[in-house]
Amino acid sequence: MTEQKMKEEQERRKKKEMEERMSLEETKEQILKLQEKLLALQEEKHQLFLQLKKVLHEEETRRRKEQSDLTTLTSAAYQQSLTVHTGTLLLSMQGSPGGHNRPGTLMAADRGKQMFGPKLLTTRHYLGLDTMSL
Repeated sequence: MTEQKMKEEQERRKKKEMEERMSLEETKEQILKLQEKLLALQEEKHQLFLQLKKVLHEEETRRRKEQSDLTTLTSAAYQQSLTVHTGTLLLSMQGSPGGHNRPGTLMAADRGKQMFGPKLLTTRHYLGLDTMSL
């Protein structure tokens, strides 16, 4: 009986060693598969990072161009409105006698008021004209 027990013991040991070897080989295979997967994921991460960097650069370039265009348009619109406003002011001053902001031709009723109306002009009135004509 001892021989049989020894044989059974050896068989169990062999079986256990085989299981351990199989387990060890399986573990090695799993490690290799996981390493390959890790490398693939690292490469994907690298590609995504490069893509993100490219998109952010394009977005920054587009934003700068839009800002530049907006600045140019705003500046051009300001210059145009300044020119139109100054031109209108000059025309209104040229069209009125004595530089007053009144039309050059007076109606008959206005002429009467001008001839017989009060001749009182304030100092402030003259100061306003002096600063406008400069």
